[in-house]
Amino acid sequence: MAKDNVIFISNHNIQVIKGSCDRNDMIKIESYHDYYLDEGSMINGVITDDQPIKEILDTIHGNGVKTCRLVIDSGQIIVKNMNVPFLKKKEIVKIVQDELAAVDQSYEDLIYDYSVLRKNYEDQPGGEILCCALERKLLTSYVELFENAGIKLTNVDISVNALQKLTEELPDLEHKTYIVSIIDGNNVSSYLFEDNHYTFSNRTRLFSERGTNAFITEMNSNISQLIQFNKSKRSLYTIETAYFCGLADDEEPIVMANIKENLNINAQVFPNSKVVYVTDAMLANDFKLHDYIYPVGSLIRK
Repeated sequence: MAKDNVIFISNHNIQVIKGSCDRNDMIKIESYHDYYLDEGSMINGVITDDQPIKEILDTIHGNGVKTCRLVIDSGQIIVKNMNVPFLKKKEIVKIVQDELAAVDQSYEDLIYDYSVLRKNYEDQPGGEILCCALERKLLTSYVELFENAGIKLTNVDISVNALQKLTEELPDLEHKTYIVSIIDGNNVSSYLFEDNHYTFSNRTRLFSERGTNAFITEMNSNISQLIQFNKSKRSLYTIETAYFCGLADDEEPIVMANIKENLNINAQVFPNSKVVYVTDAMLANDFKLHDYIYPVGSLIRK
C-alpha cells in the first residue's frame, strides 16, 4: 500500500498530508502539517507572489518530501457534469473538449480531463463524468514552482474531484442529500450532493467581514440559493443538511443556529469519519477532517 504526500495551497496556508487509502477504502493518515501563508501570495487558486510559497515548499522539501500529489482549487477551473456513452478514453476527452470549449471563450490554451462519477446499468452502457478544463499557464505556474523547490508532482487533482472521491467513501453520507460549504478566507465554495452524488457547485466571494451579522446573512443566502436551485430543477431529493468547513470556532454556533432557524435544515461542521484515521495517537486527538477535506480526498486513487 503506497503512501503519498498531498499538498494543497489555499489563500491562507499550505497543507501537507502523508497517508494512503487501502483496498478496504480505509484512509490512513501518518502525518499532517499546516504552514501559514502570507496574505496575497495566492488569490483564488492563482499564484500572485511565488516567493513566500517557494520558501515554504523549500522547508517541506527539507523535511523529506521529494514527491507529492497536488490539489488545485480555483475559480478558473471549468467543471461540468455530463452523461456519455461507452467510449474509448481518447473519444471521451474529445467530447469533453467540445463541451467545455464553448463554455467561456475568454479562456486560452485549455487542458482537458475527466473523472468517472458513476457508471450506468448494463442496459444503458456509459455513465456520468465530471469534465474539467484549466488554462495551461495556470498548471505550468504550479509545475515550475514545485520543480524549483525540488518537489516532483506525480499527480494533479482538482478540489471538486477530491471532495467527491472522499464523500463517496464515507458510510455516514450514504444515500444522503446535502450541501458542503468550504470557506477559504473570503471565498466560499458550495457543493450539492443528491443521494451522496455530486451534482452542482458554485463559488462566490464574501463581501462582509468574517464573524459579523452581514457575514452570517451571506452564508445563509448562499445555502438558500442551492436549496432553491435544488427545488427549481424538481429534484427527487430534498436537502437534509448543510455541512461546513473553514468556519472559525466563534462563527460555527451562530451560523449553524441561523441556518437551522431560517432554512429549516440541519447545519453542522463536516464530521470526522471512522474510515479516516490518524495512525499516530498523539496526532489523532487534534485532527479534524473538515480542516483537510481536499488533501484527504486526494489520497484516494480513482
